Amino acid sequence: GSIMNVTLKNREIDSGLALIKPFVQRELSVKVSFAIGKTLRRLKDIIEVIQEERKKLIEKHQATDNEGKRIETEEGNVKLTSTLDFADDYNELMKQETDVDVHQLKFEELEKMKDKGGRKLQPTSEEMEGLLLLQMIVKEEKEEDEDDEEEKRVPEMTN
Repeated sequence: GSIMNVTLKNREIDSGLALIKPFVQRELSVKVSFAIGKTLRRLKDIIEVIQEERKKLIEKHQATDNEGKRIETEEGNVKLTSTLDFADDYNELMKQETDVDVHQLKFEELEKMKDKGGRKLQPTSEEMEGLLLLQMIVKEEKEEDEDDEEEKRVPEMTN
């Protein structure tokens, strides 16, 4: 694997981290575990900022009583003055992009990984989705000759 600087949307970081949690708790090799751990630390720092900004948005859009205290629903959630305005701001926040260094695993490396018991590490579909969202998996780019281009063309459909 190698470190690559990638651009991720806040939404991708938020979803991706949740999805790869089980993967990170597996018995990965020391080298891979350390590299992924460093990536997660950087991503968690971004998540903290997202959460702070989300709190600010809640404060900005919360409904208050005559004394300026926030109004809560029976379930204890904050009542918003306009759910639509909050949603717009929240979506804007989640669309923001951050450049971050992530440890990228080659797809081929991932396929060969084994746990301490020597069993193949088969990532679940959720774990794969998380790794892909965070751009932590790259497909090996093969050196291409002119001849290879011919084979890649989609064959025309014949009836």
